[in-house]
Amino acid sequence: MYTQLLKKALLEIEDDDRKFLKDLAEYCREQDDILEDQIKQVENEYRNHTPIWCYTAETFIYPMLNRGLRLMDINIILKMGCFIRHLHQHIQNLYHKQQPENMNTATPFKVYRDQGLALEDFEKMKNSINQLMSFNNFLSTSLNQNISFQKFARPAAFNDPNKVGILFIMTIDPDVFITATKNLLLLTSASIIYEGQARFTILSAQLIRLEWSLTNEFFDGKTWLVQSRQIQPIPPSFTVTRNDTHLRIDTNFITLEYLRNATTTFSQHNIRVTIRVNVIKGETVVWNAIPGEEYDGNLLGTLRTLDGSRDSKLELDCRNQPLNDLHCTYGVISRRGYVLIDDTHRPQFDNDSRWPWIINKQYSPPDSRHCQIVSIEERRNCGSSNNNINQYECELRGCCFIFPSSCFYSLQSQQDLYLFGHGHAYSQALFEFTRLTGSIPLPPRYIFGIFFSRYWAYAEYEERQIITEYIQHDIPLDVLVIDMDWHKTFYKLLSNGTQDQADQEIGWTGYTFDKHLFPNPVKFFQWCKQLGLKNALNLHPASGIQPWEEKYTAMAYAMGIDPSTAHYVPFNVTDKHYSSSLSDIVLNPLQQAGVDLWWLDWQQGEKGWMNNIPYTNPTFWLNHIFFTDPHHQDRRAVILHRWGGLGNHRYQVGFSGDVVPSWDALSFQPRFTATAANVGYGYWSHDLGGHTEEPDPELYIRWIQWGTFSPMFRTHCTKNANNDRRLWTFPWIYQNNLARFARLRQALIPYLYTAARHTYDSGLSIVLPLYYYYPEHDEAYSYSNQYYFGQNIFVSPITQPINITTGLVHNWPIWFPPDFQWVNFFTSDLSSTSTMKSFTIDEMPVYAQVGSIIPLLPEPKSHRERIGRAQQIPQSLLLYTLIGGSSKGSGYVYDDDGSTTAYQDSSRSTSAITRFYYTVSVNTLQFTILPASGSFPTFPTSRTYEIQLRGIFPATNVLINNVNISFEPFNELINSQNSITNSYTYDGSTLSIIIYIRQAVSTSELVEIEVELSGSISNPLLVRTPISFISLLNRCQSAKARLDYEWGIRTVYMDDYPLLLDAAATGLRITHKPSTAKRELNAFYNKRMPGACNELTTKIDNIDPSIRNILLAQLQCNLFTKKKLNEIWNFKKSSRN
Repeated sequence: MYTQLLKKALLEIEDDDRKFLKDLAEYCREQDDILEDQIKQVENEYRNHTPIWCYTAETFIYPMLNRGLRLMDINIILKMGCFIRHLHQHIQNLYHKQQPENMNTATPFKVYRDQGLALEDFEKMKNSINQLMSFNNFLSTSLNQNISFQKFARPAAFNDPNKVGILFIMTIDPDVFITATKNLLLLTSASIIYEGQARFTILSAQLIRLEWSLTNEFFDGKTWLVQSRQIQPIPPSFTVTRNDTHLRIDTNFITLEYLRNATTTFSQHNIRVTIRVNVIKGETVVWNAIPGEEYDGNLLGTLRTLDGSRDSKLELDCRNQPLNDLHCTYGVISRRGYVLIDDTHRPQFDNDSRWPWIINKQYSPPDSRHCQIVSIEERRNCGSSNNNINQYECELRGCCFIFPSSCFYSLQSQQDLYLFGHGHAYSQALFEFTRLTGSIPLPPRYIFGIFFSRYWAYAEYEERQIITEYIQHDIPLDVLVIDMDWHKTFYKLLSNGTQDQADQEIGWTGYTFDKHLFPNPVKFFQWCKQLGLKNALNLHPASGIQPWEEKYTAMAYAMGIDPSTAHYVPFNVTDKHYSSSLSDIVLNPLQQAGVDLWWLDWQQGEKGWMNNIPYTNPTFWLNHIFFTDPHHQDRRAVILHRWGGLGNHRYQVGFSGDVVPSWDALSFQPRFTATAANVGYGYWSHDLGGHTEEPDPELYIRWIQWGTFSPMFRTHCTKNANNDRRLWTFPWIYQNNLARFARLRQALIPYLYTAARHTYDSGLSIVLPLYYYYPEHDEAYSYSNQYYFGQNIFVSPITQPINITTGLVHNWPIWFPPDFQWVNFFTSDLSSTSTMKSFTIDEMPVYAQVGSIIPLLPEPKSHRERIGRAQQIPQSLLLYTLIGGSSKGSGYVYDDDGSTTAYQDSSRSTSAITRFYYTVSVNTLQFTILPASGSFPTFPTSRTYEIQLRGIFPATNVLINNVNISFEPFNELINSQNSITNSYTYDGSTLSIIIYIRQAVSTSELVEIEVELSGSISNPLLVRTPISFISLLNRCQSAKARLDYEWGIRTVYMDDYPLLLDAAATGLRITHKPSTAKRELNAFYNKRMPGACNELTTKIDNIDPSIRNILLAQLQCNLFTKKKLNEIWNFKKSSRN
């Protein structure tokens, strides 16, 4: 009993990783038998590895945990409680994933377990032959007999003459498990409690299903929303108690109380649920079943589209959203601590595993007497939170309707509710939500690249020219999207108001290439594929198949229509025969010809298309049938589409619609995108730059910057001669900035793809609100436009114009989470106590945890190689290491084939993870690339690397696997491309050591790099706040250019600002002679910057006062006053060390 209570407490208490690691390290240092190196290794690497990796690594974790469990040492067990929970959860997740798809075909298999026993114990065990035995853990069990025998059992006997080594051979019969869990949608009966007309299912300690049925009829199949009710492989722990009046169910987080003799559906009169929001602090909240109370504190979700939006006033609180066709959806997390999801009478799926189809089920209106006695205060809305629904649709749902628009449940309506009682454990809520409703699929790798799209009647030769221009301008491109003009259109007829037979705008729907524009589309697709490009086509399918379509005759025969009548084939999306015929006859041939992605641009209304099936809409259903089309086979499905409601996260990726360009519209998109993570919809893409008109160039730059750090990068705009999004069509002074961020986006693909795999595993989107990691900090909620981008980076996109008097965006609000030091991704500025910072148009607030190693793509060897690069598995990686004064850091990269669904198969190796880390001791930096864990057929057997160590003094020596490599002068135009030998260099403009591993190293072998540094990584010259050398250097160079452009306007002469020129060239001087880095940096801060500010203030004749003010502000000359200079001189001596 004591052991069970201890287990329950350990496995269900809330986690605090940071406190756990700190406490464990302190405890270990108090022991005499644990090496400091192992303690540091666990501190540095714990969060970067799986719990099983940590358990099997050569550290103190394995022996300490085994000793604690063997001796029941409570002190050790409590110290390692957090690890035990993580290990338990990891094993549960693996167990769940590794269940065979067809449980009935599972066959018994053998596992092997080693054990070292004292001879005395062995003699006792021999007396137990043919009797039952039990083991307290199976962590050292293997499918490989040799591993257990050679590495464990044999050494146990050889190393101690008083011991015997035993190899246990055990047969595991999955049928034992199958018998209990044939229906994977439903937990074992031990997790289900019946009481009167109610049924309660304990899905997890924090997730409970609540059902009520007058006839005790309950549904256990798949619905539009729910895909599996097997949240965890074993039933959760809970207790049930009953007295004369009430049923009580307790888990560690939830207490449910229900009136036993209740004869009406759930209400404040018969049910109450108490949720422990914070177990440690004792905070609780109560759901009293009062209608609408569950929306209070909800952190919101998303809605169908941003079409027509021009500002940030689009309402995401669904109670206040007047438009029912937006499918406004609340999030599955709430600051209040719980969320209620209503799945009552939602559409059901049939059992067709090949292509699940909707069941046309409708419901009768309730007895009016049961409606009339429900008071206004007790009316629970039937479906829509804003209750904007007509009588016909309401009654189809089996609900009460009272004019003008009140649709609610009767006192005896069936109920099917899911209560998420996760408190502020938001990450766990999303994980369990995606176990309940389906994982967020991993999109194909190319999705994270660069899209080009424009509503324009481009001909094939013009599309070819555009791609040529991308190469000429050295701009990456991965996906070519062709809007509706790829097919036959009838704009002249349309301009006269002509409609087709479906009473839709003629030419809006089409499936036949316009041969005037694309005389041979197959050849065009082949040409694109040779370049590595993917192709997307736009669809508006509402008109069905019209008589002019190439496939009309075949479709007409398939649907029983005589083609000679020229009667169109009506669009009937709920008819499986129509949909399968459309796929077989029309869509699949186009896909075989070269279409990789369909853009479902449905704009024909959300009502009247779904055969009156309650709670349905065509957006969701089209997404389902296109995404689950069996023709995908083992290829990863992906579509571009709008949001259709809760559960739509299974069908990625999103297209947010036609936005009017404005600063306000831009400012809304980061918050809108991050908030969608609360319903698992993590892949919104936006028309970067807006849609309806040409954006101001500064606005476009900020939109592109945001797009670089968004889930997808897709430019698009409407048909207008003055409306274009090609970067080189904007004034040339903006083009470098635009191109720089587009190239960075493509370089980020390894990091993005790694984050996307984390999304699939955890349910946490790439763009994630801060409150997931900092739920108890008010700032994590109030800084709503700031978000995590993957696990290592946060971003605060600038969404307002610069101040024309200073050339800066002033006092941009940034919150630096307090448990890490943060370093700017571009400039190495360190975080400070200030929450207000200023940025030029070239700068962006992107910060990473110090010590982060970000996997990127290195610069390609040619412009041509930027085309179609996103889909490729990297043969070379750039490990972008942001030192920021940190003595340790780490990162990893995930790879798989990038295109098939093999990543979902845990029964074989289908992916690889490569981890890397560094440590600094005194002035020696050790950088390690570990052998890849896992592999797959197309995984590179070897790789080259470029390692950038940013914010660091030059190296005096570098070794790779104990072999010295040579120094070479830095050349930013050549990088690692024109040599075959390993070497290193130094870039003074970014204070970066760059190591080129040009001779490919095996991905299955360890690579160790040792770097001898010429100075401390924590030298004040490297870790200055609030602005770094790199920031100031870039601004000095911009100031020099700004003064140059005054020539012939209000000419100023270089003779008047030599110190500004010297400051601007500091980085280059360091590059030419790295050994001068400290001296140059001292001179930069102590002489050149103060002098440059003085020149701008007093010495430059004829300077325009407005330009003077701009440059003084951008160079932050207020930091170089006499008082500030004294502070600088105070640490000058120490900075020479």
